[in-house]
Amino acid sequence: MPIFVPVSRLLPVLILGAGLLTACGGQDSATLVTEARAMAAAGDYKAAIIQLKNAVAEDDKNPEARYELGKLYLEQSDLAGAEKEFRRAREAGYEENTVNPMIARALLGQRDFERVLDELPAPAASDPGTATLQALRATAQLGLGRKEDARKTLQQAQQVAPGNAEVHLALAQLALADGDADKAMQTLDQALRIDPRHRDSLLLKADLLRATGKPVDAAAVYHEVLKVDPRHANARLALAGIALADGKLGDARREVDAALKASPNNLQAHYTQALIDFREKKTERARDRLATVLKSAPNYLPALLLGGSIEYALGNLQTAEAHLNKVAKATPNNLYALRLLAATQLRLGRPDDAAKTLAPALKAATRDPGVLVVAGEIALAKKDFAQASTYFEQAAQHSPDNAAIRTELGISRLAQGDSRAMADLQAAADMEGSSRRADTFIILNQLRQQQFDAALASIATLEKKQGADPLIWNYRGAAYLGKQDAVRARDSFSQALKLDPAFFPAAANLAQIDLKDKQPAAARQRFEAILKADPKHLNAMLALADLALRDKDEKAYVSWQEKAAAAHPQALQPRVALARYQLAKGDKNKALATAREAANANPDNPAALDLLGTTQLALGDTTNALGSYRKMVERQPGQAAPLVKLASAQVAAKDLPGARKALLDALRIQSDWLDAQMMLGGVEIQSGRFDDAQKLAKQVQQQKPDKAAGFILEGDTAFARKDYPAALAAFERAHTLEPTGMLLVRQLQVFNASERTEEGEKRLAAWLVDHPQDTGTRALLAESLLKRKQYAAAIEHYLLLNKSKPGNIVVLNNLAWALNESGDKRAVSFAGQALKLQPENPVIMDTYGWILADQGQASKGLPHLQKALSKAPDNAEIQYHLAVVLAKTGDHTRARGELERLLASGARFQQEPEARALLSQLQNKAR
Repeated sequence: MPIFVPVSRLLPVLILGAGLLTACGGQDSATLVTEARAMAAAGDYKAAIIQLKNAVAEDDKNPEARYELGKLYLEQSDLAGAEKEFRRAREAGYEENTVNPMIARALLGQRDFERVLDELPAPAASDPGTATLQALRATAQLGLGRKEDARKTLQQAQQVAPGNAEVHLALAQLALADGDADKAMQTLDQALRIDPRHRDSLLLKADLLRATGKPVDAAAVYHEVLKVDPRHANARLALAGIALADGKLGDARREVDAALKASPNNLQAHYTQALIDFREKKTERARDRLATVLKSAPNYLPALLLGGSIEYALGNLQTAEAHLNKVAKATPNNLYALRLLAATQLRLGRPDDAAKTLAPALKAATRDPGVLVVAGEIALAKKDFAQASTYFEQAAQHSPDNAAIRTELGISRLAQGDSRAMADLQAAADMEGSSRRADTFIILNQLRQQQFDAALASIATLEKKQGADPLIWNYRGAAYLGKQDAVRARDSFSQALKLDPAFFPAAANLAQIDLKDKQPAAARQRFEAILKADPKHLNAMLALADLALRDKDEKAYVSWQEKAAAAHPQALQPRVALARYQLAKGDKNKALATAREAANANPDNPAALDLLGTTQLALGDTTNALGSYRKMVERQPGQAAPLVKLASAQVAAKDLPGARKALLDALRIQSDWLDAQMMLGGVEIQSGRFDDAQKLAKQVQQQKPDKAAGFILEGDTAFARKDYPAALAAFERAHTLEPTGMLLVRQLQVFNASERTEEGEKRLAAWLVDHPQDTGTRALLAESLLKRKQYAAAIEHYLLLNKSKPGNIVVLNNLAWALNESGDKRAVSFAGQALKLQPENPVIMDTYGWILADQGQASKGLPHLQKALSKAPDNAEIQYHLAVVLAKTGDHTRARGELERLLASGARFQQEPEARALLSQLQNKAR
C-alpha cells in the first residue's frame, strides 16, 4: 500500500508546530523543532539541542531540524557538529544560498580553510546574492596566507555588492592581516555605516578596542551589540569583565544578571556571579553559587580555582586542597594555584608538602610578592628564620605599601582549548595582578586575526615571563596551525603534553591533526594517554566516545559514555548523550533510566529536569512529564521557556486549558515571543476559540508585519473555520512575505478542501522548477499525485527523490506502488529494495507481496502478506490484499473467511466496494 505521511509532520514551525501533534506516543519532528526554537529563543541552548536531536531521531531528513541544530552548535562553538548538520540540512533540501555560508563559517572556525575553498566553489562574481559567501571565501584565503587572492576576491565582491557588511568585515580582517589596525577599524566603521546592527562587525570592533587597551570604548560597542542581540550572553560577560577590572562590582553584577536571564544555564555567567560574591566578601553565597557550576562541570578549572579560594577563606581546608590539587595538576605553572595550595597545606600542618608545592612557583617568579610571602610563612613554620626574613624583605621591596597581594584568578580562555571562553577575571582582594592577562589578550587577538608571526613573537615574550607552561605551548601550536606548519604544530602540542600529560587542549589539537591525516587510531591514543595520567578525565572519555561514533562503533560509544557517567555522578553531559542515543535507537526505557539518573544527581538542575521530561514524553508518560516540567517552572521563576515546555506536555496530555494558561503566563513574561504566540494560536484553534486565534493573528501581524507567521496563523484559523477563500488569501500573503515550498503545501491543503487539487499541484510544480532541491515539497507533490492516481507524474517525482535521497523507505515504497499501478515491471525491484531496508515493516511487506501477486507471482507474494497481517492485524487494507491473493491462489475458503471477518469488523477502507463484490463472487462459487 502507499505510505501517505500527514502533511503536519513535514511542515516547519507553523501553527501546530510547538507540540500539538503526537505520533506513536511521542512528538512529531516539526513539533520538536518548534519547541527547540522556543528554547533557543529563551537562551536554553542545551534543552534546544536535546529537542532537535529528538527531532532528527523522529525524521532524520527534516531540513529545518538539521539547520537549526547547526546554528546552535555554531553558537556554542561545536564547529564540527555544526558543519555536519548544515551539510545534512543541504542534503535534505535546505536553500543552498542560505546554508552554504553557514557551512563556510563552521569550516572557518575549525581553521579548515582549504575545504572552504575546495568544497564551496566561488559563485558567480556578478551575483550580489553570493557576496557573503565570497567574503567568507576571502577569509579562508587569508587563513592560508593568500592575502592577494583574498584581496582580489573581496574587490570582486565589493564591486557587485558595495553595500554588503560581510564584505567590509572581511576587508577589516584583511587590513589586520596587513598589520594595519587603524585601517581595520576604519573598515569596520564602514561596515557599520552600511548596517549599524551587523553583530559580527560590532563584536570584532569591541574585541579590538578591548585588546588595544580601550575598555571604555569597547564597552560602548558591546552595548551596541546588545541592542542588536539583547540575549548575547558573551557581550554581557565581556562588559562584566571590564567592570570587574575597574572594581565596579555593581555594574558587573547587573551584566551577569542580564546574561543569566538570557541564558540561565550559562556556566561562565554563574562562575562570574560567584566571583563577584567572593570579591564582595559574600563568601558563603559565592560557594553556593559555584556549586551549580561544579555540579555541571566538575573539572572546570576556573571554577575549581575559585572554589579552592572560597573553601580556603571559609576554613574548609581539605576541600580547598582537593580543588587546588586538580588545578595544579592540570596547570602546574599557575602561580596563584600553587601559592594557595601551598598556603592550604601549611595551614593543615604540612610545611614540607607546602614547600614542595611552592618550589616551581619560586623558580618561575621569584619576584612575585604573593609567592614570596607564602615562602616566608613556610620558612617560619620550619623555624628557618633567616630564610623567612629574606623572603619577607624581597616581598616588601616589591610591595612597599604593604598592599593586598593580588594575582590572576582563573585560567585563560585557551586553558580548555576554547578561544571564546571567558575573559580573564580579577582575583580576590588579597591577590596581586600580573602581566599574563594582557599578554593573553594580545595573543588571542593576533590568533583570531590570523597574525600568526606576530602571535609567535608575543608567545615568546610571555614565555620569558612565565617559563615553561603547557598553555604557552598550546598557543604556539595554534599559531603554527594557522601558518599551515603541521610539523611544528605537532611538536608544540607534544611539548605541552610533556609538561602536563593530562593537558586536554593539546591532546585534542593533536587528535584533530591525526584525524585530518586519516589516522584515527593515533587520535584515540591521544585521549587514552590522558586517561593514563588522569583515569577519570571527563573530556577525554567524551572525546573517545565521539571518536567511536565517528567510526560507527556504537558499542564503544555507549561504553565510553557510561564510563564517563560512572566516573562523574553529577555530570550531565554523558547522561544527556546516552539518553539521546537510547531514544534514537528506540530503547525508551533505558533512556528513561538514564534521564532519571541525571535528575537524581542534579535534582535542581533545569537541564536534568528537561531531559527527564523529554524522555517521559517520548514514552507517552505525560503524567510524570508534567511533573518534571512543573519542577522546571518552580526552579526558574520568571522564565518563559519552562512554561512553554510545560505547555507542550499539557498539549500532549490533552490538557488544552492548562496549556493555554501556561502560554499566557509565558507571554506575560515575554510578550512578543513568536513561538509561544504561534503555539497559543494552535491551542486556541484546537479549543474552537477561533475569535481569540484570529485576534492573536492580527496582533502578531502588527508586531511583525514583515513576517509570515501572523498570516499563517490567520490562514490556519480560517481553514479550521472552513472559510477556504480567506485561508488561501492568508497563506498567499504569507508566501509573498517568506516564499517557501511548505507554505505552498498549506495552500494545497486549502485547494484539496475546495476540490481544486490540481491548482495547488500546479503551484508546487512551478516552485520546484526554480527550487529543484526542495525535496520535502517534491515528496508532498508526489504524494498528492499518487492519491489522485496520476501515476506517470508521481513516478517522475519519486524517481527524482530516489536519486537525491536514496534509501528513503517512503519514496521506494510509493515509487514501487505507482510503477505497479502503471504496469511497469520495475515495481518489484523498488519494493524489494524497501523490504531489504526494513524487512519487518508490515506496510513494506504488503506492498512487496501485493506487487508480486499482481505481476503473476501470487504464491510467492502470499507469505509476505500473511506476515504483514500478523504484524498489523487491524490493518484493513492488508487484510483485503491477503484475501484477494488467497483467492488468486485458489484458496477460496480462507479468502472468504478473511473477507467476512474484515467486513464484519466495521473497519472503513478504500477498497470496501471491491471487497464486497469479491465476497459475493466467492459465496456464489461456494453454493
